[in-house]
Amino acid sequence: MTAGTATRMPRIGLICVSAIPDDPRVRRQGDLFHARGWGVVAVGLPGALSSPPEWPCHAISVEQATTPSDTSLELGGKGGCGSAPPVPRSAIHRTAARVLRSVAHRTRRAKDTALVYLNPRYAETAYWALHSRFEQLYALARSERVDIWLANDWTALPIARRLAAEQGVPYAYDTHELAVDEYAQRMIWRLTQRPVIAGIEREGIAGAAVTSCVSQGIVDRLHGLYGLSKKPLLIRNMPRYEPHAHRSCGDAIEVLYHGVVNVGRGLEACIDSVALWRPEFRLTIRGPGPGEYLAALAARIQKAGLGERVVLAPPVPMIDLVEEAARFDVGLFALPGHSKQNLHVLPNKFFEYTMAGLALCVSDLPEMSALLRQHELGRLISDVTPRAIAEAINGFDRDEIDACKRRALEAAKTLNWEAEADRLFAAIEEAVSVARAKAAA
Repeated sequence: MTAGTATRMPRIGLICVSAIPDDPRVRRQGDLFHARGWGVVAVGLPGALSSPPEWPCHAISVEQATTPSDTSLELGGKGGCGSAPPVPRSAIHRTAARVLRSVAHRTRRAKDTALVYLNPRYAETAYWALHSRFEQLYALARSERVDIWLANDWTALPIARRLAAEQGVPYAYDTHELAVDEYAQRMIWRLTQRPVIAGIEREGIAGAAVTSCVSQGIVDRLHGLYGLSKKPLLIRNMPRYEPHAHRSCGDAIEVLYHGVVNVGRGLEACIDSVALWRPEFRLTIRGPGPGEYLAALAARIQKAGLGERVVLAPPVPMIDLVEEAARFDVGLFALPGHSKQNLHVLPNKFFEYTMAGLALCVSDLPEMSALLRQHELGRLISDVTPRAIAEAINGFDRDEIDACKRRALEAAKTLNWEAEADRLFAAIEEAVSVARAKAAA
């Protein structure tokens, strides 16, 4: 290592299978290191709504992001043999080709899972067959030279490991979810996907210079599950501090859910509960989601005759989330506690609602309920049913909501990214310093 290499500011590479300008946690990571003089580069998916950050953020093409790995199982493709036949032009032939590719892909997945059961170290080999976007992300990132790669979530971990090994640098792992339990309520997922994820995490964490998690429950679970010598670093999902003035409730009390709009987030029960709410309460559901699911929610709202009380609002750029949330009175999140992942959830929206100065109404799950009680931020939902959600919402009166909103604005002064950032920066900085010292020796 030359003297110039030893004294220049480090450079960090961020990898995430998401549209990074819209990913709150990854964007905060990049902003942190950029603000402290590091070079930053990120690689992710296309389709962001938010304006790009001040540091380089590269994305694979839309075609690469949406092409499933089963295309590589066609004859002549990766893993096949012989020469590829002409692409069929008729709709029937195209449909048949898609079905055949899907069957081939599922067969390959089943074979890979069986091999992982026999040898967990096969998990990383199985990973590269899951989706072609992984190879595309790797190919885009490998032209970058950094001092450390930071993988966000297990889906980016093998990419970061591969790049780090090739470039002779360390890598870090930040998990946004409890990956091995994310869909544990589904038996088929437990049988076919958990072994692959567990194999990837076990090997990946063992070699990571830094491992970090979003909640204490996830920290403890990973520590016990993989027999780690020390616990991962706790870095919670807090937004950067931004001051907001207190705004008292008006005639209508506006309740907000913002975040991904999809199955498994209790949104059907929330909509059904509105019929039981006192008439002054209204609900807005805001965020991105699959078109078919959004249409199903819209039909549910109309069928229940709630069109004037429930609004499905389009997503806003991530960087505007807190400001837009500040127009509301109550932040709602009725998440079912049907898996260990959900039990340990401590999402962005909890802290975004707090930063926006809202009263909170959230599921009585350990991580969220502890913070809500500590700061007296609102009410807990005992069960994700329409009646239980309605009981929690109707338990508020205007004076209580206004008091909770004031306490949220006070809590936001400590529940913010600035309170978490130093620990992440120090851990990554130390990992780079150690690697540089070893290289110099």
